[in-house]
Amino acid sequence: MDMALERRLPVVLVEQPRREGAPSVEADDVGGARAAAEHLLGLGHERLGVISFELGRDASGGLAGLERRREATYRPSRLRLEGYAAAVEGAGLSWEDVPVYEAVQNEPEQGRLAAEVLLGREPRPTAILTLSDQLALGVFEAAKKMRLSIPEDLSVVGFDDVPEASRTEPPLTTVYQPHVEKGLAAGRMLVAQLGGEEPQSPEPLPTRLVDRGSTAPPKTGT
Repeated sequence: MDMALERRLPVVLVEQPRREGAPSVEADDVGGARAAAEHLLGLGHERLGVISFELGRDASGGLAGLERRREATYRPSRLRLEGYAAAVEGAGLSWEDVPVYEAVQNEPEQGRLAAEVLLGREPRPTAILTLSDQLALGVFEAAKKMRLSIPEDLSVVGFDDVPEASRTEPPLTTVYQPHVEKGLAAGRMLVAQLGGEEPQSPEPLPTRLVDRGSTAPPKTGT
């Protein structure tokens, strides 16, 4: 990246930390995450757990404290956690009390391992937010292994709305982000740079909650 900028080559950043001299394209990660958390809070969930992909290059796996969350260098991770935090604090709850597990890779196996840790806590979370659908798929595996029913015993919300999200059982409630539109916008900006223009970074592309079957109010008495 630094070499490309030094050589003044056309560069467009996609979901990366902003750099002077390089336009960027990103989705509304904060708004999407806030909508996901508000959805669960609106259903009555107060015991939430979060599974994040890497917060930085030094990710080693495990629970991430408040300082680690605040110092996240990976932009999508930091912004999505900020969205969750805004919703939690807006509901009068403590964001610091919400356990956040930092996975070392964005894959279902890491989601399963993280979910087993979160679901082994007392009191057990009644809902889990994941920063990606891939991590959410692992939560489904952990719930099945632990004989927890989704959404009766555990609500799950993903992020991205990948094709697999609609094929889980039950279908995954998630946050849609415009992958194709991001690619098209980045491509147009690169072409503009090749033509001698200096395109400006657009506003974050809109996200939206896709409410499917993996969320429900918590059981009474849980």
